[in-house]
Amino acid sequence: MSATPEAPVSVPIADLDSDDLLGSFAEGRRLVGTRCGNCGQTMIGSRVVCSSCVSRDVSRVPLPGTGVLYSFTRLHVGGDGVRAVGYVDLDDDVRTLADLREDATPLRPDAPVELVVDGDAWFFTPVTGA
Repeated sequence: MSATPEAPVSVPIADLDSDDLLGSFAEGRRLVGTRCGNCGQTMIGSRVVCSSCVSRDVSRVPLPGTGVLYSFTRLHVGGDGVRAVGYVDLDDDVRTLADLREDATPLRPDAPVELVVDGDAWFFTPVTGA
Protein backbone atom coordinates (compact mmCIF):
# COMPACT_ATOMS: atom_id res chain seq x y z
CA MET A 1 0.00 0.00 0.00
CA SER A 2 1.41 3.36 -0.96
CA ALA A 3 1.36 6.43 1.24
CA THR A 4 -1.00 9.18 0.19
CA PRO A 5 0.85 12.49 -0.09
CA GLU A 6 -0.45 15.21 2.19
CA ALA A 7 -2.15 18.16 0.58
CA PRO A 8 -0.27 21.42 0.86
CA VAL A 9 -1.46 23.62 3.68
CA SER A 10 -2.00 27.26 2.92
CA VAL A 11 -0.98 29.73 5.55
CA PRO A 12 -3.22 32.74 6.11
CA ILE A 13 -1.67 36.14 5.57
CA ALA A 14 -2.62 38.80 8.09
CA ASP A 15 -3.51 41.71 5.83
CA LEU A 16 -4.29 44.40 8.45
CA ASP A 17 -1.28 46.34 9.68
CA SER A 18 -3.28 48.05 12.44
CA ASP A 19 -6.80 48.08 13.88
CA ASP A 20 -6.88 51.89 13.94
CA LEU A 21 -9.32 53.15 11.31
CA LEU A 22 -8.78 56.88 11.92
CA GLY A 23 -5.71 58.74 10.80
CA SER A 24 -4.40 62.29 10.42
CA PHE A 25 -4.02 63.51 6.85
CA ALA A 26 -3.65 66.88 5.13
CA GLU A 27 -7.47 66.84 4.80
CA GLY A 28 -7.81 66.40 8.59
CA ARG A 29 -8.92 63.31 10.55
CA ARG A 30 -10.19 60.74 8.07
CA LEU A 31 -10.78 57.03 7.76
CA VAL A 32 -7.58 55.22 6.79
CA GLY A 33 -7.54 53.33 3.52
CA THR A 34 -5.05 51.33 1.51
CA ARG A 35 -4.70 51.50 -2.27
CA CYS A 36 -3.05 48.71 -4.23
CA GLY A 37 -0.43 49.81 -6.76
CA ASN A 38 -0.85 46.52 -8.64
CA CYS A 39 -4.62 46.20 -9.20
CA GLY A 40 -5.87 49.65 -8.07
CA GLN A 41 -8.26 48.27 -5.42
CA THR A 42 -8.96 50.56 -2.45
CA MET A 43 -9.74 48.99 0.93
CA ILE A 44 -10.58 50.32 4.37
CA GLY A 45 -7.86 49.98 7.00
CA SER A 46 -4.08 50.07 6.93
CA ARG A 47 -3.08 46.86 5.16
CA VAL A 48 0.21 45.17 4.38
CA VAL A 49 -1.15 43.23 1.39
CA CYS A 50 -3.98 43.81 -1.06
CA SER A 51 -7.14 41.86 -0.19
CA SER A 52 -7.86 41.34 -3.90
CA CYS A 53 -4.57 40.34 -5.50
CA VAL A 54 -2.33 39.80 -2.41
CA SER A 55 0.26 42.24 -3.76
CA ARG A 56 2.51 43.96 -1.23
CA ASP A 57 2.61 47.12 -3.42
CA VAL A 58 0.15 49.04 -1.22
CA SER A 59 0.05 52.60 0.11
CA ARG A 60 -1.87 54.36 2.89
CA VAL A 61 -4.49 56.85 1.67
CA PRO A 62 -7.26 58.93 3.24
CA LEU A 63 -10.73 57.69 2.39
CA PRO A 64 -13.42 60.15 1.31
CA GLY A 65 -15.51 61.72 4.04
CA THR A 66 -18.67 61.42 1.96
CA GLY A 67 -20.72 58.61 0.52
CA VAL A 68 -24.18 57.13 0.13
CA LEU A 69 -26.12 55.10 2.69
CA TYR A 70 -26.61 51.66 1.11
CA SER A 71 -28.72 50.08 3.87
CA PHE A 72 -29.30 50.48 7.59
CA THR A 73 -31.09 49.10 10.62
CA ARG A 74 -31.92 50.29 14.10
CA LEU A 75 -30.81 48.09 16.99
CA HIS A 76 -32.80 48.27 20.20
CA VAL A 77 -30.16 47.74 22.86
CA GLY A 78 -31.63 47.25 26.34
CA GLY A 79 -31.76 50.45 28.36
CA ASP A 80 -29.29 52.17 26.01
CA GLY A 81 -32.02 53.06 23.55
CA VAL A 82 -31.76 52.74 19.79
CA ARG A 83 -28.50 52.49 17.84
CA ALA A 84 -28.51 52.95 14.07
CA VAL A 85 -25.89 51.11 12.00
CA GLY A 86 -25.59 50.75 8.27
CA TYR A 87 -23.46 50.14 5.23
CA VAL A 88 -22.02 53.26 3.65
CA ASP A 89 -20.65 53.26 0.10
CA LEU A 90 -17.85 55.82 0.19
CA ASP A 91 -17.22 57.93 -2.90
CA ASP A 92 -14.28 55.69 -3.93
CA ASP A 93 -16.18 52.37 -4.05
CA VAL A 94 -15.27 51.26 -0.52
CA ARG A 95 -18.20 49.93 1.54
CA THR A 96 -17.99 50.05 5.33
CA LEU A 97 -20.28 49.16 8.22
CA ALA A 98 -20.63 52.25 10.40
CA ASP A 99 -22.53 53.81 13.25
CA LEU A 100 -25.10 56.34 12.07
CA ARG A 101 -26.63 59.40 13.70
CA GLU A 102 -29.82 61.08 12.61
CA ASP A 103 -30.91 64.59 13.37
CA ALA A 104 -33.53 66.60 11.51
CA THR A 105 -32.79 64.64 8.32
CA PRO A 106 -34.07 61.05 8.67
CA LEU A 107 -32.04 58.08 7.46
CA ARG A 108 -33.02 56.48 4.17
CA PRO A 109 -31.26 54.24 1.66
CA ASP A 110 -29.44 56.18 -1.09
CA ALA A 111 -29.19 59.26 1.14
CA PRO A 112 -25.90 61.18 0.90
CA VAL A 113 -23.97 60.96 4.18
CA GLU A 114 -20.84 62.53 5.60
CA LEU A 115 -18.21 61.42 8.09
CA VAL A 116 -18.14 63.03 11.54
CA VAL A 117 -15.13 62.48 13.80
CA ASP A 118 -15.58 63.14 17.52
CA GLY A 119 -12.35 62.34 19.38
CA ASP A 120 -11.65 58.67 18.67
CA ALA A 121 -15.25 57.99 17.64
CA TRP A 122 -16.49 58.24 14.07
CA PHE A 123 -19.90 57.92 12.48
CA PHE A 124 -21.89 59.10 9.48
CA THR A 125 -24.80 61.54 9.39
CA PRO A 126 -27.17 62.45 6.56
CA VAL A 127 -26.11 65.51 4.60
CA THR A 128 -28.46 68.31 5.60
CA GLY A 129 -30.64 69.62 2.79
CA ALA A 130 -29.78 66.81 0.38
